[in-house]
Amino acid sequence: MSRIPKQMLEYSAFLKKLKSTVELQKMTAQERLIYELQIGAERDFYICWDEQYEKGVEKGIEEGEANGKAKEQRLIATNLKKSGIDLQTIVSCTGLSLEEVEKL
Repeated sequence: MSRIPKQMLEYSAFLKKLKSTVELQKMTAQERLIYELQIGAERDFYICWDEQYEKGVEKGIEEGEANGKAKEQRLIATNLKKSGIDLQTIVSCTGLSLEEVEKL
């Protein structure tokens, strides 16, 4: 492996894999155990991170949809109020509270 040019090792996926395999074979049993534990911990970290990321994306989408829906309901209520519709009808149609409709 030491005779292979550095540039080839950097760009060749096969040679990178080969180098990793050779390096693993050179390790003592204790070094290999430590390596495997580190790899396992790193994989666990990335799995947890990925799950939390996806949960965050889902939560963001849900919050965005809820905010958009609330904004739309307020816009509808504002238009109904401008049209002279009574407040109780607006409340029942939009699901907004009477206080929210009065503030518009």
